[in-house]
Amino acid sequence: MKYNRKQQKTPLLIGIAILIAVLIFTGYMLHPKKQSNGESEAVIQSMEDLVPYFGMEQDTSTGLGRDPLVSMSINDVDIVGAIEIPSLNLRAPVADKGISKKYFARWKSGSPVKGRFCIAGGRNDVFSRLTKGKPGETVAFTDMDGVRYEYTITTQFHLKKWDQADYDLMLYYRTDEDTMFVLACTKAR
Repeated sequence: MKYNRKQQKTPLLIGIAILIAVLIFTGYMLHPKKQSNGESEAVIQSMEDLVPYFGMEQDTSTGLGRDPLVSMSINDVDIVGAIEIPSLNLRAPVADKGISKKYFARWKSGSPVKGRFCIAGGRNDVFSRLTKGKPGETVAFTDMDGVRYEYTITTQFHLKKWDQADYDLMLYYRTDEDTMFVLACTKAR
């Protein structure tokens, strides 16, 4: 009986192709996905050039920043700073009050100097992994003067009325018309 070399190689090639596909898929699933899009990434890049010490580890602020926050127009969007949660691989620009853009967080109220600082974001874009934040993890906000405020995640909860919450920093998104998911933080140190 004659063996065809093509017939012998076919199962081996199929097996190798399946193994490669599984490895690629596994690598894709394990690799953390960065939350961003081109426009918000471009703003972050500009901030790295324009904002002193942006993205650099430094001592936490003791209230040296300005209140109210200073806004700077970058790529036609008024920006007050950037929010970072390293454990969630989140780094996003924070737009000024009243501005709503996909993949941008939004300053809603309060300030990093006085407290009750509220930053909103989209449930399905910039804050899509907010529920994965765990107590003890670090959150940082850098304003347009380069002052970095570091926070520690304290808790997470659902909230209907703001007067029921009093934390230094509250990151949130709406879960429905009446309720918000909140990641609550206290100032570090």
